[in-house]
Amino acid sequence: MLLAIAGGAKLHEHLLTGRISVTAASGTRIPYAKLQRLEGAGLVVRDTGHPVHAGQPVALTDAGRAALFAARRAPTAQRPQTTAPSGAWPSTPTPRR
Repeated sequence: MLLAIAGGAKLHEHLLTGRISVTAASGTRIPYAKLQRLEGAGLVVRDTGHPVHAGQPVALTDAGRAALFAARRAPTAQRPQTTAPSGAWPSTPTPRR
């Protein structure tokens, strides 16, 4: 979600229904409730200088960029070693004596 917002996002309000959602530049839609949670955590901020019905820009804060960077730099889990089924030849190299 933070990655989608990092690429550019706007908060929109539908004039007829009153529904509010964030639309990222990638086309991803983020529900308003999730935006509120991200704002509460201090990860995103919106530009209140623009009206909601025209599209308020939403951007990552420094804390949001740090969280995104930390998530992308986290060590990945090692792939489990695959074992050959029993009877497969050769399952492991045999040591020479």
